[in-house]
Amino acid sequence: MSDNIKIDDEKHIKVLDALLGDADLMMALNAAENFEAGYLLVAEKVPGLTMEEFTGSMELLRQVMMAQMEKTPVQ
Repeated sequence: MSDNIKIDDEKHIKVLDALLGDADLMMALNAAENFEAGYLLVAEKVPGLTMEEFTGSMELLRQVMMAQMEKTPVQ
C-alpha cells in the first residue's frame, strides 16, 4: 500500500464488515458509476469514513484479491 494512504485498523474493519455483511451494498459498489459514488454508498454504512480512508481500504482489498488470484490455479 502506498505510504501516503492511511487507514486505521478499526475503520478498515468497519468497511469490511459493511461490505461483507451486506450483499446488496457489495453489488451496488460494484455497479457504482465512479469511485466517488462508491465512496458515498459505503460512507452511508460507515459514519465518519473519509475519502482517504475509503481509498486505503479499497487498496487493501485490491491487494488481497490480487494475492488470492495468484494463489488460485486456473482450471
